[in-house]
Amino acid sequence: MLYLKEYIEAMIKGAASIAIMGVGSELCADDAAGMMLVGRLEQTVGNLPQVLLMAASTAPENFSGQVKKFAPGRLFIIDAAHLEEEPGTIGIVDPKDIGGIDFSTHTLPLPVLVDYLKQESGCQVSVLGIQPQNTRMFAPVCPQVVNAVDELAKTFTECLQAKFL
Repeated sequence: MLYLKEYIEAMIKGAASIAIMGVGSELCADDAAGMMLVGRLEQTVGNLPQVLLMAASTAPENFSGQVKKFAPGRLFIIDAAHLEEEPGTIGIVDPKDIGGIDFSTHTLPLPVLVDYLKQESGCQVSVLGIQPQNTRMFAPVCPQVVNAVDELAKTFTECLQAKFL
């Protein structure tokens, strides 16, 4: 997880504000990873005025106005993504490569959303994917994904508190 902490620190350096958008369906097991992350972060950094947390579910495009108004220096989008890795693996996804990675529960394809948000808000966008084990309806989130969400929440909390407190 050290590389991830270094990555997040580097991405937030110089940014006056940060937005984090969790996406995915809470009804589809591990696809809830992004939403779970935002829930964890609301408890630890939700009171920081420089941080915007958005639980965008399966329609992240509905939050584009909030992103534009907040005008963050950096936007992180977190979602379950088929990275061809072990369940719970967290990967940094180049937005240009999203077309080849399965982000399937969204009404607007993430590559389109990323391009739009970059153009409209002027912020830099980073996408973090968490490899799911199972995305069946009404199934529980697997322990590996829960652990990945917890580790990612801890890492974001440490980085954001160090920057803004």
